[in-house]
Amino acid sequence: MTDIKVQLSGWKAIAVIGIVVAVAGYRFMAVRTTLETGGADELRFWILADYQRQGLPALEQAIESGDAQAVEEQAQRLIANERIQFTDMRARGTPDDLVVRVKIHVDGGRPPDGREVRYFRMTHSTITGWRMTRETTALGYYLNLL
Repeated sequence: MTDIKVQLSGWKAIAVIGIVVAVAGYRFMAVRTTLETGGADELRFWILADYQRQGLPALEQAIESGDAQAVEEQAQRLIANERIQFTDMRARGTPDDLVVRVKIHVDGGRPPDGREVRYFRMTHSTITGWRMTRETTALGYYLNLL
């Protein structure tokens, strides 16, 4: 078996390093740019589901009580949960393992669970797009170095 040796020096080495840096930089920026569109939609979907899940027992209790006004109030709260806004979104990591930090406002105020800042582990693929894998902690965000 023959060993293949590649030796780069001078302008060839600089050109190869430049290409590697350009490709890595493009991939880094492309992921962060699409995070604010497609990734935000995926996060919004999961966060809304979490808020609705938390609000359903109160709605069920209001229905069982037979109080029409209480049912209306709980239903309005569930509808207001749909107005999720991300006031700040930051990410660390690679597209294969990205930790996203989002600051959340719901209907112009605090979220129903009171947690304004949440952290999520996500992945991105050019074929399947964004996927939220699980919620994580601030420690997970800060340990992801990129």
